[in-house]
Amino acid sequence: MTRDDTVIILGILKTSYPNFYKDMKKDEMYNTIDLWSEMFANDDVNVVKVAAKELIQTLKFPPAIADIKQKMYELTNQETLPTDLWASLKKAISNSAYHSVEEFERLPEECKLFIKNPRQLKELSQNDAEINNTVVKGQFFKQIEMIQKRMREKKQMLPEAKRIREMALNVGQDVSGLLGK
Repeated sequence: MTRDDTVIILGILKTSYPNFYKDMKKDEMYNTIDLWSEMFANDDVNVVKVAAKELIQTLKFPPAIADIKQKMYELTNQETLPTDLWASLKKAISNSAYHSVEEFERLPEECKLFIKNPRQLKELSQNDAEINNTVVKGQFFKQIEMIQKRMREKKQMLPEAKRIREMALNVGQDVSGLLGK
């Protein structure tokens, strides 16, 4: 999204919430435009616009950047229900005695993060069905919400934050110098 696009989005918000923006000084508006331009630089203007318009239908106060980012995520990502993920995993377990690698590759990403590798999938296929339907299922439902939350947060990270995180993970280095501290 360009700076001009940002001005259009903020114009929509100003029109929708005139009292909120009426006393804003010129330098405050420039600072707002700068921040919003930076925060939405990697986003599609049409998605930002739809998200903003969705929010102004229900919010009494102008949406914050976080509100719009969250709405954009909701509009562009379809999260699978934990029960559907469990059904996929259960099916993969039942077919993994001889085909664990293939079954692992077909799993949704959330299930892969829970299982970790095809070997563990094969080990689960060796369990008594009752163990998988009670113990493993219980562990799965305890962890899957956190796995989905981490995936959601990773998708919403700024590109700069992703680069810093990757560098820190790859080299195990102190990244405080990268942040200008």
